[in-house]
Amino acid sequence: MKIALLGSTGFLGKVLLERALERGHQVRTLVRAPERLGEFRNRVEFVHGSAFEAGDLEATVLGTEAVLSTVGPPQRSPKDPERYQKAMQDLVAAMDKQNITRLIHTGGAAHPGGENENWTMGRRLLRFALNLMWKPGLVAKQLEWEVLKKSNLDWTLVRPPRIAKGTATGNLVADEKNLASLQVNVADLADFLLDQIDSRDWIRKAPLVAARR
Repeated sequence: MKIALLGSTGFLGKVLLERALERGHQVRTLVRAPERLGEFRNRVEFVHGSAFEAGDLEATVLGTEAVLSTVGPPQRSPKDPERYQKAMQDLVAAMDKQNITRLIHTGGAAHPGGENENWTMGRRLLRFALNLMWKPGLVAKQLEWEVLKKSNLDWTLVRPPRIAKGTATGNLVADEKNLASLQVNVADLADFLLDQIDSRDWIRKAPLVAARR
């Protein structure tokens, strides 16, 4: 399958790109600095541009069957939440124009994503800490989700807690209301994101995804 990948040079995105190629997907990705693709530069199609430019997003999704995004505010000095809201609006518009319906996007376990969620003490502490250090990032993720809910796309918003280094273990739990733990392996998370391309389990839902205790 030909997929569009946004955020392929980030911590999660790099692993997602590698796993996608291992599964035999054709990948087109949007990058501001193509040299950061490293060894994968000659194995993918890439658009040299920005996720904050509507035309670049449209060029990236053109001719693909599904879109996966790990784009989000930086861990250091996040700002301008509305910028990410606008980027999501532009992405939805680009997908609508090309009749592409499947979008898998990455959020976080510290922001809401459904009704009657179980906010354990650990999850509350996670949200409290991020509100102190990364509040604009949380606002951005909430704004992105509001855009998704209003769209006609078959979206899935995957919400992990802390993403840790490691190889795939398969030890992962997805639940709409409960967060299994406060950490997830980056390779397991990448595999879960790719699994959603063909799965109907989490259409228009926002699963919390974490390592099994």
